Amino acid sequence: MDLTKLPLFAKIAQRMNWLGERQKVLSENIANADTPNFAARDLKPQKFENLLNEKSGRVQPVATNPQHLVAAGKAASTAALERGKSTETTVAGNGVSLETEIMKMSETAMDYQLISNLYRKQLGLFRTVIGRGGSG
Repeated sequence: MDLTKLPLFAKIAQRMNWLGERQKVLSENIANADTPNFAARDLKPQKFENLLNEKSGRVQPVATNPQHLVAAGKAASTAALERGKSTETTVAGNGVSLETEIMKMSETAMDYQLISNLYRKQLGLFRTVIGRGGSG
């Protein structure tokens, strides 16, 4: 069974790929901290709303009983947080702040650990359902 065909596992894999790419970009920023005229880069943040609205992962509630409540409309959207550009630059024109990059790397590592724990728990649930035990 290909788990990536299931919407939840596909989204988990997509998030893990994004986090891996972000870690790569951040490590390049740190590696070029002393390179003249180098500007720090980061990936465009993934928006949760966009992940939910993609065709492959769209989940629609279905009223299977006349007593079920019907959705009244969309939930209020929240404003996206934007990361500010680094205002620190060296004499050589380098815009990499090591403290900021290390904080971003730590955040990315925590997010990766969170999503991998979710993946492991979902696999455990599948094992339990098919009778192979849910240890994991």
